[in-house]
Amino acid sequence: MLLAIMLPGSAIGAVQYNPAFSDYEIYSLGDYSPKPARKVGVLKPSSRNALNSDGLGGFFVGTTADKFEPDQIILSSRYKYHKLSSTHGTSFHSTEKGSVSTFESSVNWAGKWAEWSATVPVHDWDLSAPRTFGGYADSNTGLGNMRLGWKATYLRDHSYYRFAYGAVTTITTGNPDSMLPAGSKNSDELKLFGCVTTSETDRATGNLELGTVIDSEGEDDRFIYRMGMSYEATEHVSVIGEIAGEVLGGDDKDTLDMVLGIRLAPTSTFRIEFAWYRNLRTYRLYGWDDQLQAGYTLQW
Repeated sequence: MLLAIMLPGSAIGAVQYNPAFSDYEIYSLGDYSPKPARKVGVLKPSSRNALNSDGLGGFFVGTTADKFEPDQIILSSRYKYHKLSSTHGTSFHSTEKGSVSTFESSVNWAGKWAEWSATVPVHDWDLSAPRTFGGYADSNTGLGNMRLGWKATYLRDHSYYRFAYGAVTTITTGNPDSMLPAGSKNSDELKLFGCVTTSETDRATGNLELGTVIDSEGEDDRFIYRMGMSYEATEHVSVIGEIAGEVLGGDDKDTLDMVLGIRLAPTSTFRIEFAWYRNLRTYRLYGWDDQLQAGYTLQW
């Protein structure tokens, strides 16, 4: 006779009756400690999860309320390229041209209740626009403005959405005056933001980020907004679309970009991304029409 019984202390054993000894013998099958099922939040991890341009968890531009597994280092690098074509919305003359290549490296520490990040860009630019900028023709390679980011991730899940908030500070590093055509500024900036990320369907995720940028010189204070949507086409592929805007003030002093891209997840800890930016409205000092981006994110 063989019976299975549950022994105290969560041990499983087998009881066998031995007629020769008129007794029972217990054979232990070892300790058994059932592990509780891991609770999955309202925003399930997918191939969309990677670092954005600020080094925080998000889409290509916008920051989302997505969470990474705590206590891990996340590394990311991105390459961006665009041709210079305008200044404050006015196109260059036909004979003028320029381009900017940027290589960004980010490191992110995902803690139990927040993310901390640092992003360092390196720019290589050339510009020949003598009529627009009064004899300006030059090129340079160097360090851009470093960004330090922080995002709170401790806020609880709601029925279909989650909130997050944080700050990103941009510090003038290197020689910012020589990197102006690449988008660097010669003043420090502080961005304060809040975002809400929603689970629209099992495959679709929406995001809205609102914030303000405070300039140390008080000249470029502006309101920012990012709206985005991701769709998990397959388990390893996410398609992402974003609208990213900045409003400096009245008189059409605003910038609006459309971003379309894809993220691929060969493994659960590695992401590859490709994105295309299309400028819809611009008030940049050194404006562009299209920008290409390629990069990766590695969870350590």
